[in-house]
Amino acid sequence: MSKVAPYGSWVSTITPDLFAKGNCKGIAELQATDDGVFWVEQSASTGKRELYFESAKSASEGRVRWAPEQSVQNSVHEYGGGSFIPLKDGSIVYTTVEGVYHQKRPDAAPRQLADANEKKLRFADFTATDTHIYCVNESHLRPNVDPENRLISINKETKEQKVVASGADFYASPRVSSDGKRLVWMQWNHVNMPWDETSIHMAVLHSDGTVSDEVVIKDGTGKKINYYCPNWVDDKLLMINDSTNFWNVYEVSLVGPEYKETNLFPVDREIGYPLWQFADRPYASNGKCMGSDLVKIVIKPKVQILGPRKASCIVKIDIFKEDQKPTINVIRTARDDKDLESLDISEPEDIEFQSGDVTVHAWLYMPKNRNYVAPEGTLPPVLLVGHGGPTGISTDALDLKKQFFTSRGFAVLDVNYRGSTGCGTEFRNMLKGQWGLVDRDDMIAAAQSVIAKGLVDTEKVCIKGSSAGGYLVLSSLLHSDVFKAAVSIYGVGDLVGLAKDTHKFERGYNEVLIGKYPEDKEVYEARSPINHIDRLRTPIAFLHGKEDTVVPVSQSVEMYDKLREKGVTTALMLFDDEGHGFRGADAVRRSSEASYVFLCKVLGIEPSISSDIEIVNLQA
Repeated sequence: MSKVAPYGSWVSTITPDLFAKGNCKGIAELQATDDGVFWVEQSASTGKRELYFESAKSASEGRVRWAPEQSVQNSVHEYGGGSFIPLKDGSIVYTTVEGVYHQKRPDAAPRQLADANEKKLRFADFTATDTHIYCVNESHLRPNVDPENRLISINKETKEQKVVASGADFYASPRVSSDGKRLVWMQWNHVNMPWDETSIHMAVLHSDGTVSDEVVIKDGTGKKINYYCPNWVDDKLLMINDSTNFWNVYEVSLVGPEYKETNLFPVDREIGYPLWQFADRPYASNGKCMGSDLVKIVIKPKVQILGPRKASCIVKIDIFKEDQKPTINVIRTARDDKDLESLDISEPEDIEFQSGDVTVHAWLYMPKNRNYVAPEGTLPPVLLVGHGGPTGISTDALDLKKQFFTSRGFAVLDVNYRGSTGCGTEFRNMLKGQWGLVDRDDMIAAAQSVIAKGLVDTEKVCIKGSSAGGYLVLSSLLHSDVFKAAVSIYGVGDLVGLAKDTHKFERGYNEVLIGKYPEDKEVYEARSPINHIDRLRTPIAFLHGKEDTVVPVSQSVEMYDKLREKGVTTALMLFDDEGHGFRGADAVRRSSEASYVFLCKVLGIEPSISSDIEIVNLQA
């Protein structure tokens, strides 16, 4: 029989300790070869990024770990990605914070190809010929100036490095053609981000690791077109662009000077996403399926491999077996299905609401716990979530951090505010020059929408966000009293400070979202929550990693100090050895506990777990 208890106070089996269990925290950097599939997964216990392989030819071999004891990762652009590449001979090249390594077999000792020079040199996004490795190199050798980004080659035998391309602010996606004769890549300059105006270049490769005859195949500069993700399929070149308002895949003719392009699958949907991390691949290609050979994969509704009740996984779909139906095999899951069967998983509803004259979407999760019901006539508290980016996206994929709240009796409203990915370039660009304005309005409208429908308690509306979502939290609190409590996780409070301290990759982003600095200093100051402390009265907790290089920890500390002095209910929790994003199991556990307990204490709910968070100025 279900117990009767107030919303928000329910005891749940979805605890923060559960976040650190399972097979891994996440799966990324999937790369398939003729022999099998490679991927990187983040250890649930240590946070390290481990490289694995599973053979497509011999199921008995099982998973094999490469680069043992090492964390396969990089911090080019601070966000990394593209940390390894399988080579044709069955060996791999990978990078760590210590440099670049070549490993011939999983049990063989790795050989260093390039040293990181005490972490001052960073490497990412690899491609290769038989003799050379090509990659993005980011040099931090010169102090107090921007790092230098370029493309380089590394001789596999001699370790000699040569610069292949330089002069642009940023490079990504170097790809060697199938015949090994050409190299293609994308590049861009401030103030653009890699999802704004970019160009695709191609050059002739030489056996000594140099290039010549560089040409610009596609240039979106001044045309408001994004070109990215170039990839070779036999002798054909594919890439993505958003000239139709949606990212679609195109085949590009190699005959200049026009380099004509053909949309392979015209659709008013996004085949792509912002390139925050290297080597993300929104599409796959196969020489057997090109041009008119359109393949449609239909997965029966009863075969569920994705969705809010499934953990992230690697799935193999066999579609080329003659006279056989496509088969689906799960290779790896972040969390086994049996571990989820006993959990109270709230499945979200896709809702839409009006914010001004724009329709905005959000995912609404209602409370769910089989052991509890709330007192009759009561409504649940609601937690609005603002994703990061701000050019990010919220999906209905399983996220136990949301289920942590819903299983305790909170509703969760995950909002894809203006500027989010997934609704086309026009919607994404609505945030340009408007950061802290239209996104803020969307969060307020989202809260008002669920209140108007009678779904939540009007006195228990709260908001939480990380990074850009943390800034969104503060901006929303300044312009509405609908929110009664808040949590900012490594969020921005001082835009002027961010403009001065931010790293190279996102410096132009600030100009796109806000304006030029210092020319538009007044705009920065007007939109900085730190300058409006007198208007901030809503209780708020700040959580931040001490090693954050994207948003300095001082941003949260200064906000906390001023609110504490003013007498506002607030809290500050700092995490050792954590950067922009909590990775260690202890930080994940403590930050989740702290967020929940803080909100409960402020809202007058008896929390079902405890936390070591210290709340000041808490009203009795």
